[in-house]
Formats: sequence, structure tokens, C-alpha cells
Amino acid sequence: MKKALLITLPLVVILWSCGGPDPEHEAMMAEHKAMMTADSAKQASMGQMKQTAQRFLDLWFSGKTDGMEEIVAENFKSNIPMPGVTSTGIQQLKDMITTSSTAFTDNKTEDLHLIAEGDRVVAHYRWKGVNTGSMGEGMPATNKPIDLHTVDVLRFENGKVVEHWGYM
Repeated sequence: MKKALLITLPLVVILWSCGGPDPEHEAMMAEHKAMMTADSAKQASMGQMKQTAQRFLDLWFSGKTDGMEEIVAENFKSNIPMPGVTSTGIQQLKDMITTSSTAFTDNKTEDLHLIAEGDRVVAHYRWKGVNTGSMGEGMPATNKPIDLHTVDVLRFENGKVVEHWGYM
């Protein structure tokens, strides 16, 4: 009888400890699942911002502004001065693109880094072109090639670019 009790008691304890739901474990699993879902949504959002940033830069260097309203907010603001551009909002961006594409032709870019964090995307690339046109008063064409490493920072709201900084 003693032997049977020594064998049965540990078996009962093992079965009892494995049986039934564990509220603490279930809460931890639910929290983990929520974190994974949030991370997936954040990664999708970051990926979308990077795609939009790439499209923004592609439009800029192609000299085209058609479709810019799809990715840039009406209240867009650029924090880099450009000679002769006094407009605001999305028109400021369009005027900057026109000025830039008139002054620099044969534009080519080599993407080096595209990093998204929070509400910003940072694009680091190499820009090559030729200064074939003037860029406002006092900056005539040189007809010389340029080869610059450039960084653009784009801030997003509601999936659209609202602010821009550029460094060369």
C-alpha cells in the first residue's frame, strides 16, 4: 500500500500541475501576440514610408511633379532655401523640382541607405548631374558635372510627406 501511494502521489501531482488553464501564461501569450501584431503593423508602416520616400526622390530627380499630391501633403514645408522659390505648401515643392531640374540635367542617383524610424525616413544617396542651367540670380550655369553625397530627411503624417530637410 505504501509503495502504491509513493508511486500514485507524484503522478497525481504531475497530472494536476499540467492540467487546466494557466491565466498568467495565457495573459503572457496574449501580450506577446499583441506585440507581434503591433510590430508587424509598424514594419508595414515603415515599409510604406520608405516606398513613398523613394517615389518622392524618383519624381524629384526625374523633374516630374505629376502625382506628387498622392504622396505629399498640401501643407508641405521644405527647410532648405532654394534661390527664386518663394511659394509655400506643395507648390513650393513643385517649384523646387522645376528649378532643380532646369539647373541640373543628366541626373543620376545611387541609393546608399534608406532608413525609417518613427515618423521620418532618411535617404542617403550619391547624386550626379551637370549644371547646365542657372539657379536663380547670381548662380549661372557652370556646365560642369557634380558628384555629391546627399542626405534627405522626410517627415510623414497620415502616410504623406509633410516636411523635408536636405544636406549635401
